[in-house]
Amino acid sequence: MRTNNKRLRSVIVSCCALLVSGCAANMPEPQAALPHVLNKEAATTYHYLLFEEATRQNDHSSAEDALSNLLKLSPPIEVYLEAVNFYLRTNKPITGRKIATQGIKNFPKNFQLVLLKAESYRLENKLEKAVGVLRTYLEANPQSDDAIRAIGLLYFDSGKFPEAVDAFRESAESLRTPVTRLYLAKALIQLKKYDDAEKELITATEQKATLLEAWSELARLYELKQDYVLAEQAYEQLITVDTSNEVSWLRLINLNLKLNHPAKALELVQIGPTSKEFTIEAATIFISEGFYKEAQTMLEPFAENNHPVEVFFHLALIAFEYEKDLNKALKLLNNIPQNHPSWIKSLEFRSRILYQLGKTDEAIGLVQSARERDPQSRFLLELETELLMAAKRQADALKTVNSALAIWPNDQELLFTKGSIYHAMGNQTRALEVMEEVISRDPEYFKALNFVGYTLAEMGKDLDRALVLVRTAATLAPGQPYILDSLAWVYFLREDYKNAWTYITQAVTLGTNDPTILEHYGDIAKQRGNKAEARKGYKKALKSHSNPALIRKKLKDL
Repeated sequence: MRTNNKRLRSVIVSCCALLVSGCAANMPEPQAALPHVLNKEAATTYHYLLFEEATRQNDHSSAEDALSNLLKLSPPIEVYLEAVNFYLRTNKPITGRKIATQGIKNFPKNFQLVLLKAESYRLENKLEKAVGVLRTYLEANPQSDDAIRAIGLLYFDSGKFPEAVDAFRESAESLRTPVTRLYLAKALIQLKKYDDAEKELITATEQKATLLEAWSELARLYELKQDYVLAEQAYEQLITVDTSNEVSWLRLINLNLKLNHPAKALELVQIGPTSKEFTIEAATIFISEGFYKEAQTMLEPFAENNHPVEVFFHLALIAFEYEKDLNKALKLLNNIPQNHPSWIKSLEFRSRILYQLGKTDEAIGLVQSARERDPQSRFLLELETELLMAAKRQADALKTVNSALAIWPNDQELLFTKGSIYHAMGNQTRALEVMEEVISRDPEYFKALNFVGYTLAEMGKDLDRALVLVRTAATLAPGQPYILDSLAWVYFLREDYKNAWTYITQAVTLGTNDPTILEHYGDIAKQRGNKAEARKGYKKALKSHSNPALIRKKLKDL
């Protein structure tokens, strides 16, 4: 039996011959008279075997019949547990709850049945009723740390962390178990009460030094507090208790790199788990923290054996970022075959390297050949379009997007891209038509709302509608510098310089380096008579503006 009822199992062995030969292979059909022939113990075994066979066959109806007969025989506690679990698994919590209630009457001290009854309410999203079941048990068993912890976990899993903390703390300090302290600490961390959580976790590890989750939570807590030295100590304790825990080894390596101890981090790689997966994952941490040479040392032995293939991607990244050798990076990426999971991201990497090398046509050809093999890949489609636009081949980009729209005619993102291409081609009328179509399909597509609003303002058309559109876009996508800039510019063109300054200041405060936004900042500041801020905006815009002569003139005119 799944519940490990040894008594029932021993009876099963002795009753097989009595029931029928080959008892588990071909069970007889249930007979109404059988329970009268067999004694209670044998009948219990017989119906349980029927239940097991029915569940193996996913025959829920027969399984329920067998359980019905079992429950009439005043069975042992394991049968009640099995029955409740069956009904909860088959999405019949009400039936499961009725059986749990019956079982609790017969076995009032059994906490598993109480938990299952509470679970039946939880499955129906009746949190307080589930808690009520446990509270009733707690009244009869006031020192039950298990019941207190179960109440706390119900609140915790429901995201009610203050209630979870209150529940966990009902357990008397002297009786609070390490596991309860662990979950109390987790709830406290959710409430950002880090010092209280730290106390509970330290006590939990003192009570039970082998409670790995408590050590792990303590280490993560110290990371949250940015106390990397104590976090390192906690992870060291964790790997001392469980040397095979690769996650903890990797976190400890990462911490040492954050503390600028690459030699110690490398030593940890050498003495840690021996799997190649661990070594490669450790190397990626070294790369992400900027320790490229050490990562290269770890990865090159794998490359010499051409296995595993993904190391070539990591080595190419090192060649690109650290050695600044773009041709070497390309050569390394060529080792990744088309049938490998890393091939698509290597293709993107290769195409971008080719673009940086000035081999734009070769980069585009590489992606186009890949698209011929997989014409419905959105990733390749977007990459090809991006490269074509970078090469100022707008007409070809338009053909690519139109071919994609033939496959996905209702794709709003593709339609927006099509409008953007028309804009880049200088065809504002067609761009507006396409963007209006996007809005008609989805009135909350904020990128199109912003585009149409800003374009109308630039064209000096319908400034009232332009304002409505960009304000709606700003509401749908708050904190976007380019939308705040659009809003500021519409206000500027409406000669509402106060609101224009408010929104352009917000856009620039968000840290943008967009030269158009910085130019607008200068224009609005100038209009308000603030020449110092205007000069600041123009100077920043000049660094990357497409028309530096215009910006120089504006600076000269201040």
